[in-house]
Amino acid sequence: MAYETIVLSHRDAVATITLNRPTLNVVTPALLQELLAAFDDLEGRDDTRCLVLTGSGTRAFCAGADLGDEARHSPEAGQAFREMGRRVVERIETYPKPVVAAVRGWCIGGGTGLAWPCDIRIASETAKFRAGDVYLGIIPTWSVGMVRLVHYIGRNRTLDTLLLGEDIGAREALELGIVSRVVPDDRFEAEVERIAARLASGAPLAIRAIKEAVRCQYRDTADRAAILEEQWAKKVLASADAKEGIGAFREKRKPVFRGK
Repeated sequence: MAYETIVLSHRDAVATITLNRPTLNVVTPALLQELLAAFDDLEGRDDTRCLVLTGSGTRAFCAGADLGDEARHSPEAGQAFREMGRRVVERIETYPKPVVAAVRGWCIGGGTGLAWPCDIRIASETAKFRAGDVYLGIIPTWSVGMVRLVHYIGRNRTLDTLLLGEDIGAREALELGIVSRVVPDDRFEAEVERIAARLASGAPLAIRAIKEAVRCQYRDTADRAAILEEQWAKKVLASADAKEGIGAFREKRKPVFRGK
């Protein structure tokens, strides 16, 4: 597929999806549709073991939706846009491969909806986050701020983030739990590459099991999570990758996982 609003690149076992609508990489229906298509394409690509989601340039990861454009939407088009945003969020969170958000510059509104559901969130020291929808007279509608954020960072921090709507610097975002780590700008790309390569070297079945189980812990019940744990335990521990991992540890070599 030829993409117009994103750029897809590959390096070893890592695929990078770059939002490419400079300079702020604002979200449009076309961009969301292309994101869904890229995730579908990469899921079936055996060579890809990890995805990195980032923005072009250094000014913004993503500054949210084009509000001027959205103001011209019909109610039906607005609902379709919200539903597509929710589909992208759900796709990121349930994706069977690890997804890394690499955030440099502004991450606002819908940008937070793309970055915060990612499994690992790396921020440059220049990153700034804002979820100030209430000061525009609106609310977040992609099922992140209104549905997931309490589970991500807790009730009090969620209210601070959404009601105050203030700019959140990278270090404060780290304290809130919004990002996994903060990296100096001059080491940002190298650290993203290192973390993505590490994730790509993990056992695919085990990674998928952990992602599903962690999601189950907040979307379902503890009893259901325990059942899921045992289901995955039987599958993973009987896999060729488990035998390979243990064998490599004993032989003091790097394991070669095949996702089987």
